[in-house]
Amino acid sequence: MSEFFENMNRVEVDKDSKPVIKFDNVCKTYTLYKSDQERFRALFIKPKNPILHRALDHVSFEVRKGESVGIMGDNGCGKSTLLKTVTGVNFPDEGTVEVDGMVAALLELTAGFSIEMTGRENIYLKGYILGMDDEQIKVIEERVIDFAELGEYIDQPVRTYSSGMKMRLGFAINVNIAPDILVVDEALAVGDAAFKAKCKNKIREIIETGVTVLFVSHNAAQVEEICERAIYMKKGHIIFDGPTKETHLVYLVDKRSAQIEKRRKKIAQLQKLIETSDNEEDVKAAQNVLPKHQKRLDQFETELAQYKQDLENYRKERYGNKEEEAETEE
Repeated sequence: MSEFFENMNRVEVDKDSKPVIKFDNVCKTYTLYKSDQERFRALFIKPKNPILHRALDHVSFEVRKGESVGIMGDNGCGKSTLLKTVTGVNFPDEGTVEVDGMVAALLELTAGFSIEMTGRENIYLKGYILGMDDEQIKVIEERVIDFAELGEYIDQPVRTYSSGMKMRLGFAINVNIAPDILVVDEALAVGDAAFKAKCKNKIREIIETGVTVLFVSHNAAQVEEICERAIYMKKGHIIFDGPTKETHLVYLVDKRSAQIEKRRKKIAQLQKLIETSDNEEDVKAAQNVLPKHQKRLDQFETELAQYKQDLENYRKERYGNKEEEAETEE
């Protein structure tokens, strides 16, 4: 576990307090296009048989002040859409979203920059976008400049910046505006090793002040370090919402189960081909790859058994006493 997030001094969350983020039966659907030309035509002519993708499908959850909540799931499960809905970039087609407080979003760090304006001017521009006035921005201006470590480039047009410099400036602005809610999507990989460490320390510092955090990362260990609670999403649905370790194990069990089912179907197809095909080359090719699929299936089944055991042990350790007490009371 990373030294940056071990033994973090977290502010105790009041479970009875009013939620600062509330999703109630939220749906968001996108239309998928095969090409830019098709997307352009759709501005004038409604597609006859549009391909629709339900990114969020009746999603409901609440987050209270001071909570650090991770969002887990494979690509395309709805994680980024959920975060963009929190920040106001997206709006739901159905349901309601309530967000109480200033949101700093470490999503697309360079979004909203004017490339012709200097780095310093862009600090003010981003501040205005976030609803801050000149006095409030002036308070954070030097902190942002010091954190970004851009030197004399801070007064040069952003078009002269490298992509890394733009990201550093974007990160510096968002973590220094004293947000009520911090939204992070794979944004810890900014700059060199020393700057990454600085970013992690800053996020830890923000979390310790009691800021509410929504955090997305494909690095499960990182989510476990930062978040005490996590939500597992799949195909736009919330599959599980609970302690991060438990959520991660539920995700692993579900993922391996799906992989096993897919592998078994492939093996069945190969076996049927071997038994019924009259084409010797096809049969030989199937016989060659069948052992590899069987070996992979055995590996998945072993891992699934271990994940299930780990999940059972975790639940027994975390909830076992409560279950025993409930049985005793009965």
